Amino acid sequence: MIIKLSDQLGSSTLKRHLLFLFATVATLALIGYQFGTFDEAMHIPFLKAIADPTLYRGDAMLSLHNIYYSYFWLFFLPFLKLGWLEPALFMVHVLSIYLSYWAMWELSQTLFHNPLASFISVIGFIIPHFGFVGFPVFEFAPLSRTFVLPFLLFSMNEFLKGHIMLAFLIVGLMYNIHVVSANFVLVMFGMACFLDLFRVATRNDLFVFGRKILLGLILFIIAALPVLIWKMGGDPIDLSLRPSWVDFLNLTMFQHIFAMIGPYPGTWAIFLNGLSTLALFIIAAAWIRQQQVDRTFLRPVTTAYDFIYAGIIVLLINVIVVNWFPVTILIQSQIARIGLYILIIAYLFFANLLASLVASDKKPDAKVWLLLISFLFSPFPILPLIIWLFVRFVKKPVFMKMASIVTLVCILILIFVFAQIGFWNPGIFIYGQTNPWVDVQRWARKNTQVDARFITPPGRWGVNESDWRVYSERASAVTLSELLVAAFQPGYEEGWKSRFELVAPGALSRFNGDYFRNAEITRRAYNSLSPEDLFSAACSLDSQYIVSEKPSSFPFPLVYENSGFTVYDVSGLACD
Repeated sequence: MIIKLSDQLGSSTLKRHLLFLFATVATLALIGYQFGTFDEAMHIPFLKAIADPTLYRGDAMLSLHNIYYSYFWLFFLPFLKLGWLEPALFMVHVLSIYLSYWAMWELSQTLFHNPLASFISVIGFIIPHFGFVGFPVFEFAPLSRTFVLPFLLFSMNEFLKGHIMLAFLIVGLMYNIHVVSANFVLVMFGMACFLDLFRVATRNDLFVFGRKILLGLILFIIAALPVLIWKMGGDPIDLSLRPSWVDFLNLTMFQHIFAMIGPYPGTWAIFLNGLSTLALFIIAAAWIRQQQVDRTFLRPVTTAYDFIYAGIIVLLINVIVVNWFPVTILIQSQIARIGLYILIIAYLFFANLLASLVASDKKPDAKVWLLLISFLFSPFPILPLIIWLFVRFVKKPVFMKMASIVTLVCILILIFVFAQIGFWNPGIFIYGQTNPWVDVQRWARKNTQVDARFITPPGRWGVNESDWRVYSERASAVTLSELLVAAFQPGYEEGWKSRFELVAPGALSRFNGDYFRNAEITRRAYNSLSPEDLFSAACSLDSQYIVSEKPSSFPFPLVYENSGFTVYDVSGLACD
């Protein structure tokens, strides 16, 4: 049945796009949609400050929006002014997911010419998967990096088909939206072009191929000119070494991105799953080599190998840079994020292997179905890897039944863990969730002066929780979320440390790189402040209002409270 369905999808454009639509809706239903959380917690205030420069008076974080060389958020300015920002962002997010599924299908078809492999690939990406650095393919809201993803996948597809100039042109256009992601694809293209120079048969072929590369690079530069000109007028490329800055980033919230392996279990799990994606790719690539395949068919497959080689080299460079040679520009680029593209390619290859196993028998046995289920429903690539090794070496049916039960239990446990740590919170919240934290922000926006400055619980921000600035449109003296900016602007952390110490004394010295633990340490340090310390911090940070988290209470003039938070107006109290 699954083979017949995939054949119908391969022969019908309408049915394929209905599949992409189904996958998009399923992804939204499963992962959910959030407004103003995670990375958007920074970008929404930046956008609002561009539209209205009177907002966020004296907020240090807002002075850094110019370090983001991207035109992505500028396109939303008209929608913000019309009051349509939230639905516009949601529509862009839906479109990005839809186009990504389309691009994945096309990539799989170019590589393997197998509708069943493409079908398994599309269905396989509905469940979020985590490889190196722990970022899923589809996130909770639109960002510049999620917007460029489908277009970069289309560019990779064009490159695999030999349309080199078109591929470079698309990457150049995306350079204006998200430089870092475009750089990853450029590195993969560069590796493939370099290795292809040694595969060219004749001198004439070498000339033709070299001309295509040169014209492609010219088209790339022309398409990327807007952001290149912008960058030339901004900060120069920083090649300095900053080991203390990298150590600070690793200890606060970026250890899984930079060091990749740290003292808490989460980094090991993320890194192990990254290695598992490479193992799945190696298994699938070895299987292809064992088949008798036409050389024309192998051409795009060989180029995809080159992409993986480039990804591995970049990851190795990241290890060297973070541990021994911390070049600022490479740290700012967060080059380990290339692991996302390794994950996508690896899953496309393994989906092709599974498709071949399904098609090899009229009635696939339990081993094939167990592999397929682990591939489709496990967020972590290590599970299908373990199942692959298991079915290769274990033959007894009783063990196969036990493995099926264990696999199901593992998947359910993973879902439970994600829900418990607050990482998974399905639901479509186009205008954001209604909760006490958002409620107190909206009160601040409606009832305080536009230049009001607040001391707020500094640890309140996460995957499913907004930053204070998003809904309040008011300045916060210091927050943990500001460190998202510190990863792009060395030196910013110095001023942040002194401000942070005032509202969360001793917290920073106890950080170990585990964001969830660090946020809890910050919460406890803030809630432990005495009235005298808190008022002293308000005076030092030029703040007129203090927001405390219940059940904490203070002897200051109370102006608002809800079930979770209390707001005090200390503007009328005299500072020493």
